[in-house]
Amino acid sequence: MDAWQVALIIASLPLLIHEAIRWETAVLVCATGFGYWFAFALNDYYDAPFDALDYQKQSRNFFVRQPVSGRHLFLISIPLLLLVALAYAQFGWLGWLLWGISCFVAWAYSAPPIRLKNRPGLDLLTHAMFVQTFPYMVSMVLIKAAWSLLDAVLLAILFLASLTAQLEQQARDFMVDAQTGGTFTTKVGQMRVVTGLRLVTAVCLLIALIALVKGTIPWYLLPFGLIGLPALLHRFWRQPESPRSERLVILSTTAGFLYTGLIFCYFLLSQK
Repeated sequence: MDAWQVALIIASLPLLIHEAIRWETAVLVCATGFGYWFAFALNDYYDAPFDALDYQKQSRNFFVRQPVSGRHLFLISIPLLLLVALAYAQFGWLGWLLWGISCFVAWAYSAPPIRLKNRPGLDLLTHAMFVQTFPYMVSMVLIKAAWSLLDAVLLAILFLASLTAQLEQQARDFMVDAQTGGTFTTKVGQMRVVTGLRLVTAVCLLIALIALVKGTIPWYLLPFGLIGLPALLHRFWRQPESPRSERLVILSTTAGFLYTGLIFCYFLLSQK
């Protein structure tokens, strides 16, 4: 749930900042959230044989408990992807291009033979560029907004947040990943990655703090930072082998999602 909520929140930000909230862009945001839900479900499908090796992960993966054939996956995927395509198609060839890139990356990240998530270095780069950064880029490009300092700051924060989220996940899944293909963390070492995770998280927080003090970040974006802060700070005191607090993450993303809906509806209805 946190995957599609975060994507939807991020895709909404350029519309709020650049006053581009319209019914067609609202549809775009919903389609982006739905597309990320699909991408993470697809990831679970291809991860099912590996998640079955871990008791906690197998209980969270639907496809471990309910196997689905490749043919059925294809038949289910086509109408879902076409539904997302309808929302992107309203922006012309550029919308179709970004839709195509989204579909390719969702497949290439998880599915063999490419399976970027098991290619050290590319696993981090793909996650950093496409999980939290890409939804912002999609909205910016499709609404043809003029880039500002705030956009650059938010993209930097999102890039680092996405990078650290992947490092955090790889540190948590170190033992399973070492048996099932390897990742950046299995090559570099768990303790080094945990140290890097905390360092990059500190840099991310510092960028946000400086931007806030200088007034680059507007007041209505401040709640997003406060909502996500506990989950980030939790990285500094828990043990390397301890998983992140899933309850804390779900609560944070849900709170951010509800706040996004509140301000999004306010701006949308105020245009009537």
